[in-house]
Amino acid sequence: MSPTPLTSAAEVLVATGHDPFARASLRRPVARGWVVEGATAWVGTDLHEHVPYLSALGAPQTVGALIGELVPELAPDQRVTLPRGTPAWLPAWVGLQGTDWDFRSLAAPPPPQPREQDVLPLHDDDAVAALLATASPTASALPGDPRVARWFGVRGPDGALVACAADTSSTAGVGHLSSIAVDPAVRGQGLGRTVTAALARLLFDEGCDLVTLGMYATNTAGRALYDALGLTDDHRFTSGRLLVRSRW
Repeated sequence: MSPTPLTSAAEVLVATGHDPFARASLRRPVARGWVVEGATAWVGTDLHEHVPYLSALGAPQTVGALIGELVPELAPDQRVTLPRGTPAWLPAWVGLQGTDWDFRSLAAPPPPQPREQDVLPLHDDDAVAALLATASPTASALPGDPRVARWFGVRGPDGALVACAADTSSTAGVGHLSSIAVDPAVRGQGLGRTVTAALARLLFDEGCDLVTLGMYATNTAGRALYDALGLTDDHRFTSGRLLVRSRW
């Protein structure tokens, strides 16, 4: 296997066939990339964390072989996002400790949901933080996170925040949703669908042609919610750090 180097986001997009995940992840400026038949990998530097991330698309067996070729060029403890199943195909001296998650996308506005008119901008970080602490302790974005452009949510009759979502879009034409959460006391009323649909619709209205999000693989309730709104299950990934041991 002899990987062909890639030097720009445009080359990565062409190599991946303008895959939705590639489009969304290219908010990180591309430092370098590689392509072989059946797999593409690229490294981008996060604008806020200032650390390199390697992402890859392709069949796990092919991606595993490609990563094996690239290990000498990668940073120690390289952070990666790889197709689920890839670790089984990595060289014996390379491991991955990570989290399984799914990448989903929407190419058109979702079906209208009840109470979308009640989804309003939020400027109350304390209320958002309190809701997330109760409803989604492992949320990917929190108040104060520089990736968050704005928060939206729904309040109950007493004014308390009962549902929220973050707009973490950073790539032209691609909207990204994070930290979708509903107070456990009011779950089952469709508020997760409502806040997700309303924010996705706003992003399409503002000119996006794609809206994306990530969800933990174990989030069965979220999977049903996103299925109902028409989000496609594009990719299943494992993200974490490569563990490179000495070869024997």
